[in-house]
This record gives sequence, structure tokens and C-alpha cells, in this order.
Amino acid sequence: MAISIYLDKTVKDNLSIEEFMEDSTALVYISDKMEDIFSNRPAYQNVDKDIDIIDKDTIIMNIPYITGPHKYKIQGILEKDKLLLYIKDKDFTSFLIEKLSLEKNISSKYALLSVFEYLCMIYDKRLIKMDEMVDDLFEEAVTKNQIQMERILKDKKTSSIIKRFVNYYKAMITYLEETFKDESLYNKLFFSFNYTLQMVDDVESSIYSCIEIFNSIYSNKMNKTMELFTIITIITLPVTIITGAFGMNFDAMPLIDSENGFYILSFIIFLIIVIELIICKWKKFM
Repeated sequence: MAISIYLDKTVKDNLSIEEFMEDSTALVYISDKMEDIFSNRPAYQNVDKDIDIIDKDTIIMNIPYITGPHKYKIQGILEKDKLLLYIKDKDFTSFLIEKLSLEKNISSKYALLSVFEYLCMIYDKRLIKMDEMVDDLFEEAVTKNQIQMERILKDKKTSSIIKRFVNYYKAMITYLEETFKDESLYNKLFFSFNYTLQMVDDVESSIYSCIEIFNSIYSNKMNKTMELFTIITIITLPVTIITGAFGMNFDAMPLIDSENGFYILSFIIFLIIVIELIICKWKKFM
């Protein structure tokens, strides 16, 4: 499916690329099929660069972005006064049509800058949801003493990718300053970039707080386990010494000839354990 946008802000569907290029009032061509744009441009078929300036009138851009768990690329050609875009996101088409309808003076360069503004907008929405989710996980970690570490690490990876992409967008736009500096959206776009990056920093700060809570919970569990082992060791140590002493092969041992020797020794061991437990409780070791 292809959408064509014109200087008078009208929109046409399913127009061929040839018809679009021949119309002097045509401004933006958006298609979800790569061959619609690149089939008649053999020189552009194997473009690996994210930015390739063919000549003063032609710039090819590959713009990476992330949506959901997947990474994609928007491929575009800024050719003379026309913008050709390959993108499968239908929401972008609606966004661009509305964006251009609100502007008095529109151009293909302005439309291309709007791509970056749209990406920042979808990142902002995603970061807001992530921030709310991380807050919920933080609260769960504090109140229930548990945390979904796998989910936290996935969000950390996503936020890092968004941060890397937005910084790269800034570099792309800065690199093409001579091309876009006269557009009204050019300077405003950097505010969008900085705002998104600030949101990423806030989300990452919350994520690091959750990780610290996780480490604290894990350390507390380990401390309690070691405390339990220590108490068991302290309690059983005297018992081990006594039973070891009575296990020696001496001819003369206390209670060795007594019929009640086992019961007397068991009582002594039990009494020692009780005394140790009382002392541990009194000293608040447990």
C-alpha cells in the first residue's frame, strides 16, 4: 500500500512511484513495500550506509528504530523536492498526514525531520509505561521482598537501545545540518531528543534502584542463611565435644558402667542446648 502527500496537503492512495515522481506538486511518498521505492533505482539497491549523500539533491537514509521487542529500519530517499519513505508502521502515516496538515509551509525536508519527531514520540510513550512498570516492581520488591529480575533486565536492555538510537539520530541530524538548518523543525527536534534522553535516564535510574533492592534482598537472605548455620554450629559444638569425648576408648569413663548413663548424658546435652537457646534469645542473636 502506498500513500502520496501533496503540497496542498491532499492525500492519494495507491499511486505508482512513476506517477508520483512526474507530479511537480507531489511531496511525500510512503510505502510498506521496499520495491515500490527502490525497484527503479539500481544505484541504491545495496546501500549499506545509514547516510549516503549521492549528490547535492539526493540523500539516502537508513533510520534504525525499535518497536516492541523488534528492531527495524526506515529507509528513505530525499530526492530533489520529494521524499520517498519505506516504512511498515501505519501509525506513522496518520501522524505525518496530521502533522503536515497543521503547518502552513511544508516541504520534503520538513517531512523527513518529522520522522525523527515521530520516533521520539513513540519512545516517550514506551518509556512512560516502562517507568510506571518499574515503579510497581520497586514497590513489590519493598513490600513483598521479591523482584522480577528478568523483566527488569529486559527493560534495561530496551532503554539502552532507545538511548543509543536517539543519540544516533542527533548525530545524523547534526551531520546533515547544512541540509536541514533552515527548516523550522530542525532546532525543535533537539528538544525532543534531549527530552527523550532525559526520560531514558530517569527510567534507568529507577531500574538501578530496583537492582539495588534485589541485591539487598539477596544479601539479606544470604545473611539469614549464614546466621541460621552459625546458630546451629554454636548449638551443636558442645554436643559434638561431649559425644566425641565419650566416644574415646578409655577403660575408665564417667557413667560408662551406669545403667542410666545414656539418659543422664542425653539430659545434660538437652540442658546445654536449652541454655544456649536462652542465651541466644537474650542476646538477640535469633
